[in-house]
Amino acid sequence: MRSCPRCRTALTADTPFCPQCGAQLRVPTVDGEVLDAPRAAQGRRAVNPWIAAGLSIIPGLGHLYAGTPLRGLAFLVGVLGPEVIGTELDLTVIGDVIGVPLNLGGIALWAFCALDAYRTAHRRNAASP
Repeated sequence: MRSCPRCRTALTADTPFCPQCGAQLRVPTVDGEVLDAPRAAQGRRAVNPWIAAGLSIIPGLGHLYAGTPLRGLAFLVGVLGPEVIGTELDLTVIGDVIGVPLNLGGIALWAFCALDAYRTAHRRNAASP
């Protein structure tokens, strides 16, 4: 016979839980595959940061190439949106939420889009083994 490590109640050998305090006495084994993050990233292709920056001549295209399409869509809307609807909207609040400085103006935001596409591609390559 053995005893519960928590409350010291006498137990039988095959008891999975203590009937007195409910302590788990046996840890169930888990069968499955261990996921290795670097191994999962091996299937991704390397991207050239300079190509990502160059593709940003069309806002968001560099981010699409670098593998962040939603961020690219945010840049596309941020740069071209005010031109399409004909107004200069104050998008500072939206920019703060998504982490993009949308209060810079169209040309500055376009330049930041190219810089951010470069950095995004560079970070993606650094994360890959």
